[in-house]
Amino acid sequence: MFGTLKKKLLAAVDDYCGLVDGKGKVIICSDSGMEGKTIPGFGNLNFKTKTTIDLGELIFTIINPNFHNKYYLFIKKSSDESKKILGLLVMYTENFIRQQMEKHNKFFFCKKLLNDELNENEIYENASSYKIRNEADRAVIIVKHGESDYPVSDMISNIFPDRERNIIVEMDNNTVAYLVELNEDENSQIFMEYSKQIADTIEEELMVTVKTGIGSIASNLGQMALSYQNAATAVSVGSIFEFENKNFDFNTLGIGKMIYNSEKRILEDFLRETVSKKTFELLDDEMIKTVRCFFTNNLNISETARQMYLHRNTLVYRIEKVLKLTGLDLRNFDDAVSFKAAYMVKCYIDKLNQDD
Repeated sequence: MFGTLKKKLLAAVDDYCGLVDGKGKVIICSDSGMEGKTIPGFGNLNFKTKTTIDLGELIFTIINPNFHNKYYLFIKKSSDESKKILGLLVMYTENFIRQQMEKHNKFFFCKKLLNDELNENEIYENASSYKIRNEADRAVIIVKHGESDYPVSDMISNIFPDRERNIIVEMDNNTVAYLVELNEDENSQIFMEYSKQIADTIEEELMVTVKTGIGSIASNLGQMALSYQNAATAVSVGSIFEFENKNFDFNTLGIGKMIYNSEKRILEDFLRETVSKKTFELLDDEMIKTVRCFFTNNLNISETARQMYLHRNTLVYRIEKVLKLTGLDLRNFDDAVSFKAAYMVKCYIDKLNQDD
């Protein structure tokens, strides 16, 4: 915060000036060598009767005494205009600190909102205070990212500088929640467009891995906690069943969501009745890759062969090998559905066993 304030203050005036805390320790100074040092004699100044006091060649004045932390600005008495300049610096600094405090408090309100830690009255009062519309269609885009030297939240702000009503909340060191409010001319497709733009930009610019999840649409702030939970679920479910992707939508998880919410015992019974876990072990990574590509291309042999740079006969041979091992002909829709469901269940059970 103070680094930004320093740049702005020093850009505004050429005089020797700075900011100290309640004990006279220099936080900002036009002479960087003074920062961290304590002003001699500052502790003897009494600001209870005066807001502006001279101390040697310096003039000190208190920043808004209603702030939780006490701050004081100073300027060197170099001309008759020094006090006027100090007065202008006070006005700017008070406004700057107030904005930072509001931003800071707004951040914690939104974080509590997403963690479902507020009641209806608290939501309404805070939303009114921070001028956030309560009734509006929104959804949470959760951004899970690797370690980055540059703040991912700042990068998201740079990507969407014109989306003033959207809110960015850092939930932890590797998670950012982006609360997106729909404009009148937008629909839910915009959330996936934003997710892809965020993931692609962060991976390209910051060189870190990213996964995004889109939550359910909320019509008011009270529903945002559920949207956030659903967005987190989208990342968890999508990472298991669609690991080649990085952008997941809770509203389109389909069978994956059903498997995720099912009991392990029921899933194990289903797997035994369709394709056994041991049978899957007979299919190597290349075979599984082929099957997944075949499914992605809607069981189209020609398109799958083209994308995988395979001869058509080679692809047919692999499909028939799956038939021989599993008894399921992937060219048949019902068999394809059975295989895909069994494979997804197998992946989820493996994940549960790994976590145990």
